[in-house]
Amino acid sequence: MFSLSIFNPASCQEGRVDATFNTYDDGLLGDGFDNTVRTVSIQSDGKLIVGGDFLNFNGVATPYLCRLLPDGTKDPSFSLGTGINGKVYCSLIQPDGKILLGGSFTLFNSQTTKRLLRLNSDGSLDVTFNTTIASSSGVIYSLALQSDGSIIIGGSFTNYNGNTVNRIARILPNGNLDSTFLNGTGANGIIYSIQIQSNGKIILGGSFTLFNGILSNKIIRLNTDGSNDLTFVTGTGFDDDVKSLAVQTDGKILIGGDFTNYNDLTNNRILRLNDDGSIDVSFIAGLGFSNGGVSVIKISTIGSIILGGSFTGTYDGIAVNRLVLLEPNGVINLTFDISSGPSSGTVLTIAPELSGSWYVGGSFSIFDSQNQGRLAKIDAFGALDIGYLTAGVGFDNSVYKVISLSDTKTIVVGNFSKFNGFGAPKIARLLNDGSLDPTFNISGSGADGLIKNAIVQPDNKIIIAGNFLNYNGVLVNRIARILSDGSIDVSFNTGLGFNSQIYGVALQADGKIIVGGNFTKYNGVSVNRIARLFSDGTLDASFTSGLGADEVVESVSVQSDGKIVLGGRFLTFNGVIHNRIVRLNMDGSVDAGFVTGLGFDKNVYCIEKQSDGKLVIGGAFLNYNGSAAKRLLRLNSDGSLDTGFATGTGFSNGDVRAILIQPDKQILVGGTFSGTYNGTSVKRMIRLLPAGAFEGSFSADLNSPLYSMCFTPDNKVMIGGNFNSVSGVTKHRVARLLLCLDTTVWDGLIWNNGLPSSEKRIIFNGNYPVLNSVNACSCSISSGISVGVPNGNTLGLVFDYSGLGTLILENNASLFQSEDQITNTGLVVYKRETTPIVKFDYTYWSSPVSGQRLVDVSPDTLSDKFFSFNAASDSWSNESPTNVMESGKGYIIRGPQSFSTTVPAIYGGVFSGIPNNGMVSVPVSITDTSNLIGNPYPSAIDANLFLKLNEKIIDGTLYFWTHNTPITNNEYASNDYASYNLLGGAGTKATNLGVNNTIPDGKIAAGQAFFVTSVNGGGTAFFNNSMRVVGQNASFFKSSTTKKLKKNVIDKHRIWLNLYNNEGTFKQVLIGYASGATNDFDSSFDGESFDGNDYLDFYSINQNKNLVIQGRSLPFNETDEIKLGFKVKIAGDFRIKIDHVDGLLANQNVFIEDKLNNSIIDITNESYAFNTTIGTFDDRFILRYGDKSLSVVDFADLEESISVSSKNKQLQINSTKESIDEVTIYNLAGREIYQKNEINDVDFSVFNLLVGHQVLLVKILLQNGQSVTKKIIY
Repeated sequence: MFSLSIFNPASCQEGRVDATFNTYDDGLLGDGFDNTVRTVSIQSDGKLIVGGDFLNFNGVATPYLCRLLPDGTKDPSFSLGTGINGKVYCSLIQPDGKILLGGSFTLFNSQTTKRLLRLNSDGSLDVTFNTTIASSSGVIYSLALQSDGSIIIGGSFTNYNGNTVNRIARILPNGNLDSTFLNGTGANGIIYSIQIQSNGKIILGGSFTLFNGILSNKIIRLNTDGSNDLTFVTGTGFDDDVKSLAVQTDGKILIGGDFTNYNDLTNNRILRLNDDGSIDVSFIAGLGFSNGGVSVIKISTIGSIILGGSFTGTYDGIAVNRLVLLEPNGVINLTFDISSGPSSGTVLTIAPELSGSWYVGGSFSIFDSQNQGRLAKIDAFGALDIGYLTAGVGFDNSVYKVISLSDTKTIVVGNFSKFNGFGAPKIARLLNDGSLDPTFNISGSGADGLIKNAIVQPDNKIIIAGNFLNYNGVLVNRIARILSDGSIDVSFNTGLGFNSQIYGVALQADGKIIVGGNFTKYNGVSVNRIARLFSDGTLDASFTSGLGADEVVESVSVQSDGKIVLGGRFLTFNGVIHNRIVRLNMDGSVDAGFVTGLGFDKNVYCIEKQSDGKLVIGGAFLNYNGSAAKRLLRLNSDGSLDTGFATGTGFSNGDVRAILIQPDKQILVGGTFSGTYNGTSVKRMIRLLPAGAFEGSFSADLNSPLYSMCFTPDNKVMIGGNFNSVSGVTKHRVARLLLCLDTTVWDGLIWNNGLPSSEKRIIFNGNYPVLNSVNACSCSISSGISVGVPNGNTLGLVFDYSGLGTLILENNASLFQSEDQITNTGLVVYKRETTPIVKFDYTYWSSPVSGQRLVDVSPDTLSDKFFSFNAASDSWSNESPTNVMESGKGYIIRGPQSFSTTVPAIYGGVFSGIPNNGMVSVPVSITDTSNLIGNPYPSAIDANLFLKLNEKIIDGTLYFWTHNTPITNNEYASNDYASYNLLGGAGTKATNLGVNNTIPDGKIAAGQAFFVTSVNGGGTAFFNNSMRVVGQNASFFKSSTTKKLKKNVIDKHRIWLNLYNNEGTFKQVLIGYASGATNDFDSSFDGESFDGNDYLDFYSINQNKNLVIQGRSLPFNETDEIKLGFKVKIAGDFRIKIDHVDGLLANQNVFIEDKLNNSIIDITNESYAFNTTIGTFDDRFILRYGDKSLSVVDFADLEESISVSSKNKQLQINSTKESIDEVTIYNLAGREIYQKNEINDVDFSVFNLLVGHQVLLVKILLQNGQSVTKKIIY
């Protein structure tokens, strides 16, 4: 079935990621898991079973469970269907490779599995393990496998298969409850950990205080039947939870948790017990852990003990951070160095790799200053494997500010160290394509601490501010000015600088700099959290803010009238209550005209000015001056709440960190929020209408916070933060988004907001008969309105075409869209003209719109003259005229019945429907079948790109039907196929009107169908918007069969040969030399003749194949010979003539050897006339480049007699047997870059060619007429 891929409308909106920005940041969607990893189990083949709270892995939906390959990529063979519906807390790999899971889930792949399940090794549910009832409540936290295959489960559950089992049970291998496991009343609290000793006894740890009614504080050992083991004496037990257990090979038991005492003796969060429950005094934990808890214990093969948890203080007086390695005696191993380790959260699971490395999982997102996504790999000494689950692309840590420059470059500052793997210490400048600008701060060390903010002055100097002490090794104390090349501006004198972090900076119109933050001094002078500097960096003492702010100033905004608005965490300013917002006069005094009343109840983080003087404010607040306003509001210029800005219930969680106002007054908002905005689900970035309502055409879901936004000169939006995925597309902490920033409306007479442009939506409320080429952001035509795009013009859109009106595209006009995931809803009428046809001509069509019926293309065609092609049976299939044309499928339709049978005329086919856009898939039948497909878009496509995308399933030459007119006036007007592949196109010509004589140029016009030939078993061919081109929509053939076409070949040297007679019989072949081609058959460069000409076929021959296009390898050699063949059904006089040449062949003599009369004819400037009988002649003609042949021995001798060498920009040419007459030098594109004749010497030198380092072709012509071409690296 032919299909047009349909995308979710939610994804077809403004806010899409600009895929051209930092293309290196592709293929990895995010950095690992987006939420806690709770369990990791390693299979025997090294693959990892990972479970937890996460919903995504690397930005792709992966709810709660996945399997990773050893390199950290997701295992595609682990097929989970719809997956699991709840958290996975524990996992276990059975000896047979099956996978046991426990947690809070109730469904797996839509099948009931209540909190316990077993998977086969391929990820499918093991139906022999029945847990459809299992535990109806609670959570399974721990699993342990007995030697007989039974499973001990522990957790917070209280029933299993309808039976009361308080938090502990034994499950048989079939999933049923083992009723022989007698545990009485069980545990009265959660069981977190289970270990089975070698003798079968079972140790439990948790939060319980009773087991079977007997005092058992947090630990118990059971006999194999579930009864209490009275030989295991724990006394008063533990004073707090036991979270982890591990049994050594000697039977001793390691215990970790939140406790500080065991049996009334101090043991801080770790200890080891003997087999009888007594403390093992040989385990020297000393002071133990000073805070936090131990969540997981693992023992290495050599007896070392690795612990993970939430501990962050010390272990026996030595600083530790959530992960530590102990010797077997409990003493810390100081050679184990995790550097800064996890930055937050808890280590919850550890799994050993056979090589001695460890996998570490938990709730952390940063490990050793690298974003690590809740799972890290460390070696035996604690060093982080920085290549594991670390993308190495984009920025490696938070971006706090993005600033777009007028030259399209972008300044980025933050807390990062690298960009795309290259050093970028806290500041970088990116080029327009998103790559790092290598000319910025060359060899500089950058900042040694985070840069929180930056502003660009009119002279392009940049103020940077934050919590750094040094920039490029120079002490600057939190603020500096740098030149446009990134070097420090030594004229900006900050003295001792600021004594604490800067958060906000702003520039006044007079060049003075307002600075806000947490500081209390600047250059030794008291300035409480607000200061103004002169442009040279010295303090402006005339700015008198008194006592200043009592807490952090987060945001600084300078109004057009010079007044300064401050927002932050402060409660007072200059000793007066101003809850988190205040406006100052230009001298630093409080502006009494800005009345805020009770102010904000929580922090203000950002302030954005509107052109009308109102202020849009975002933060963590829930109220302003007693009125509810959750995290976003707008104030009037006097400080009162703008009640016309209706945010409803506002944001349900998080906070607002960035606001950006578009030219059309719509408002972009970003931050940490991830719940709802006035009831609509949102994720860290939204757009609002000017009055505060949610604007639904924009969608950008971020997986982590957004901190900064700015417009680019080309009307896009740059965003920065700590995200690594934008709407599921990988972008690490910086991205560029596509959107419409403005609107202009045509009312029938004028545009209300200037002429259309790429950043504007265009709306037509009045007719527009002639719309010449224009680019717009999106287009909407109102009901009853029509807009006409004349022949040869293009309407280019970034986003969708919509509305109830009509867009009329005249013949070669185009509707061009570059983005695949855009859905159109507006109506297009596409009027496509053929070359002149008669009634019996068939034209080969493909619909550029959806919903088009065949009959509506040509209503006057007989009903039995509509066909498609059946590739499997290699025959035409009759189509009902009322059938709807499928996108990407080719059809043939005969001329209208009213047309003449002898006098050709242009026919205008009409297509009416929704214009196709985006990915279109087309089935291609089994190997060596012809498949009729076509351009599905209302714009031309690039044939090379189509072939490149589909090279694995289709052959490399495309064939276009050009004519189908019978013999008239005693002249032959031949049917034939124009051909095209990577080498180029071969056309057809005849004398009759109506034949398309165009040589295919690699652009396939809208409405054009063509044949492709399948290879490698066929499959599915794809069209997408990356193939579409602007304009170039005139190459329309009455086409039939297209074979193969591929990517553009840069280096081509070609000759087109025509075989014809004076009565109009004609056939063309193409022979060329190209980089990538070989002298064997190569489907990318060699195209077989489709033999569609009724009277004549002309071809070159290679490996017994008749080729209409033949590619040959470089370098070109004048001794090359190509066999030519032809088949003719009419006897008489014919001619062979060069149509045209390019590249090296433009200056090459060309000869035809006629073996029938033993002659060699120079056809460089004239044709060769000959006479033939009817038949096939494959051994008569040879194309050659010399008038006499050299034997192989002669040629080898000639080659060896000439040498070309290159050294120090000098070419040295030497001939040992014959004087050199002429030297010509070409680049690989065939362009002549040097020529010298009348040399008359055996040695010749060429000095200082004005070319860079590249490969050159040196053609040496000797005085005896022989020539040799040599390839040399210059």
